[in-house]
Order: sequence, then structure tokens, then C-alpha cells
Amino acid sequence: MEGAIHGLQGIFEVIFIISIGFILSRKGWFDSNTSALLTKIVMKVALPFYMVVNMVRDFTHDSLVQIAPDLVLPFASIFLAYFVGRIAAAVLHIRKDRQGIFITCFFIANTIFIGLPVNLALFGPKSVPSVMLYYMANTTMFWTLAVYHIVNDSTGGKNMPLFSMQTIKKVFSPPLEGFLIGLVLVMLDVKLPDFLVMSFQYVGNMATPLSLIVIGIEMSLISWKDIHWDRDIIGALCGRFLVCPCCVLALLPFIPITDMSAKVFTMQASMPAMTQMTVVAKSVGADVQYATEISFLSIALGLVVIPLYMAIVG
Repeated sequence: MEGAIHGLQGIFEVIFIISIGFILSRKGWFDSNTSALLTKIVMKVALPFYMVVNMVRDFTHDSLVQIAPDLVLPFASIFLAYFVGRIAAAVLHIRKDRQGIFITCFFIANTIFIGLPVNLALFGPKSVPSVMLYYMANTTMFWTLAVYHIVNDSTGGKNMPLFSMQTIKKVFSPPLEGFLIGLVLVMLDVKLPDFLVMSFQYVGNMATPLSLIVIGIEMSLISWKDIHWDRDIIGALCGRFLVCPCCVLALLPFIPITDMSAKVFTMQASMPAMTQMTVVAKSVGADVQYATEISFLSIALGLVVIPLYMAIVG
């Protein structure tokens, strides 16, 4: 029981910070303009630095080369969940302006803020390399394929071509640029001065709490009576908690990895929705209310689902 509570600390932290944004918004401190400002700070300032510092701090050239083969399963399972999400969106006739967020729930998880403490509680420090492997695949797919589909939500159902200058301009966001810069620095074995790393870390650490405050503000603007447990919501939550981890399990017999990585990848795939999904939806003009509902409901359900997966996998 104690282990489960410790593993859920990420969920408790998330709910606490969301509640700050919610309560202060209801008190009149924040409004939709504040949400837009915080979104801009997160997307254009905090997240790029967060991406750079996470890469240079957690990886080296040799470690990236060494773990590269183990990246096959995370990428393959995420791709599989992505295709299942696209099929589900078509079969369930999900609205065109919600399909990007719906599909994103199938293949993108909250792998650091919630996933890391859960895996540390369950498997200890030896799980960190596997956690970071899934994080790298998850982050790459979110800031490319997921953002592409969320941007499509804002175009009124007119899908942008996957390879075009318009798509590159929309998808090549500051966070993706930060991730690529960090990747280049690691591969070239460039060491940043300590004062820069610490400065980047201080600024980057704002990304997650500000994103959660944005979710809290957006929640305060929603009439919860209007939330319906329809196929849009139920389907997305099933994709997040059932389809994504099942895709990992389905590929395990075909892609050999260590027992630790198998357990960690399964846990990572079963985490709640990515908190930045709401921020991206807000920044590109997609259905931010739907993204907020899915983000919060997945976090709330995580209080039940994560202990269940911890018991099964552990």
C-alpha cells in the first residue's frame, strides 16, 4: 500500500498544481488572457530550455549509441498505438476538429512528471535508463506526429499534407527545436558550461507547473454539466489506458528487450495523457476544452488505473 501511495505522488502533485490554477481563476486572479500568456511562455520559453537541458543532462554520446537498439520497441509500440488510434477515430466517427487530440491520447503518455516517480517507486533507480528510453521516443513522437494532428484540428477538418513547408512551419515548434538542439549537442559531445545548464534548468522547470496551471484555468472556464461521457471521451480514455500498454505487450514477443525495460515500457504506456497537449491545443487554436477534459479525466482515472497496473506489472 505504501509503495502504491509513493508511486502515485506524481498524480497528487499534478492535481495539487491544477487546483491552484482552478481556484485562483475562480477567484478572478486568472482569466482566458492569462491562460494565453502562460501558454506562450511555456511554448516559446520554458519548454525549449526544458528540452535542451533534459537531453544534455540525462544522455551522453556513448549512452545514446549504446541504448539505441532498445529504442526500437518504444517507437514501434507508439507507432502501433498511433495507427490503432487513427482506425478508432474513423470507426467511432470522431469529429474532425477533435481527431488530433483523440488520436494523441492513444499513443502519447505523461512519461516524466508522473511516469518517472511511478517507476522509481515500483522498480527503483535501476529503472531510470528504461524510463528515459521511453521518454525519448514519446517526446519525439509528440512534438512531431501528435502536434501535426493537433494542428490539423484547428484547420476545420482540412488535413495539411504531411510533408510540406506549411506543415514544417506549424510542427517545427520551439520545443521541437530545443529537443533537436539538445540531441545535436549530445551527439557532438558538446559540454555546456555549468552556469548555462543550471540557468536552462531553472527556466525549463517552469514548463510543467505552468502547463498544469493552464489546465486548471481552462477547467475553471468549463461548465462541467456540459461534459458528456460520449464516445469522444470514453474512446480517448480507453486508448490511453488500454490500447497503448497493450501495444507494448503485443510487440514484446517479437522485439527482444530486458525484463526491466519490458516492465517499465508497459508502465510508461499506461500513464495519463500528456499535460502539454492542452497547451499545444490552446496555442494553435484547437479544441482546448476537449483537450482539458481529457487531460484532467485521465489524471483522475490514473488514481485507480496506475495502482492496478503497478500490481499487475510489479
